[in-house]
Amino acid sequence: MLASSRAARRFSAREDRRKAVVRLFRFLFRMLGMLFGIVFDLLLLAGTPLAYLAASFALFDLPAGWMFGHKPMTGMSIGLFAAALLVCAFGIFRAMQGAPPVVPVRPKFAKAMLVLSWATGFLLAIADLSA
Repeated sequence: MLASSRAARRFSAREDRRKAVVRLFRFLFRMLGMLFGIVFDLLLLAGTPLAYLAASFALFDLPAGWMFGHKPMTGMSIGLFAAALLVCAFGIFRAMQGAPPVVPVRPKFAKAMLVLSWATGFLLAIADLSA
């Protein structure tokens, strides 16, 4: 740099600025990715038990409502029933295979919460039909 020309110094300064900007954008993208990962993990942690509970309720409540004439059988309700069936089947098959839970809890606790969500869904469906 001591004997370099003015153009070489400008080019070097431009390259240094460009490298700094590239490093800044890489850092921001990494932080943004990490932030989205944390948010996704938190939503998964909070949403999985609620999804199991809602699915078990829909699995009991929709057919009972159809059988007793409380709810009409529409395409939307059939789609909701199919989605609930898939979510419940996913949880039951994973529990039967002994697969690790989707959320970071102990497998025994996850199985207990799955059974508890089924019992709660059943009780809520009975309460809904009696109302």
